[in-house]
Amino acid sequence: MEEPNNMALEGKIAKILGNNEVVINRGSAQGVRQGMRFEIFSPDGEEVWDPDTGETLGTVEDVKARAEVTEVKDRLAVARLLNAGPQAGAMDLGDMQENLQRMFGQMFGDGNVHIQGFGMGGPSDEGDDDLESVLGGPLQDLSKVQVGDAAREVKGR
Repeated sequence: MEEPNNMALEGKIAKILGNNEVVINRGSAQGVRQGMRFEIFSPDGEEVWDPDTGETLGTVEDVKARAEVTEVKDRLAVARLLNAGPQAGAMDLGDMQENLQRMFGQMFGDGNVHIQGFGMGGPSDEGDDDLESVLGGPLQDLSKVQVGDAAREVKGR
């Protein structure tokens, strides 16, 4: 006798597609159906610190996006991001520069931080100073949906 499944279906983002679509690593074999909705969030959550004691209080999930399944195969599902602008990884350079300015301003407590453009072919640009090499590693915008993010079914819209 099979018990009703009250657990929300969980998976991960396996691929980012153009046109604000993602591939979830769960399909019809795991019970995914067209029209299902998922919340997408960082798999590790965001750590919260007590401002009085400085101790960690634990982690919270920060939902990055919601998605609706549009296509289901045996072991994967394609879902359209519902509340997304240019979500799928391609942030233009102006947005990147603006975000960096805001982040550095918060980190250093200076509202006058100004980030110059990177890799724009200016006079001092030798062609190899892209943003990733200047910052010393791959860029990762934690507010955008990424491969590896967790996806959990939203029950009872």
